[in-house]
Amino acid sequence: MPTLQKAVPSFSQPKVTYDNRTAGPVLVLTYQGDSSIDPVTGKVVRDAFEQYTFYRNGSRVDLTLSGPVNAANVDPWRMVSDSLRWTR
Repeated sequence: MPTLQKAVPSFSQPKVTYDNRTAGPVLVLTYQGDSSIDPVTGKVVRDAFEQYTFYRNGSRVDLTLSGPVNAANVDPWRMVSDSLRWTR
């Protein structure tokens, strides 16, 4: 998390949980942060992030998803995180 605190503007509300996805057990880190400044509007949006870390037989996959806070992210993020398949 120290790396994220430095890299994500206004990093806050970190929470680590374990869950299960189609590919197996997963470590899930959720947090919030500010987006980059939109070059057209000059606005910054508050984003929600979910970082999934999958492990299997010595291999690791990190998947990070983000979208505006309070958007309907739950179902799309479930679909994307369930789409991971191990090839070996």
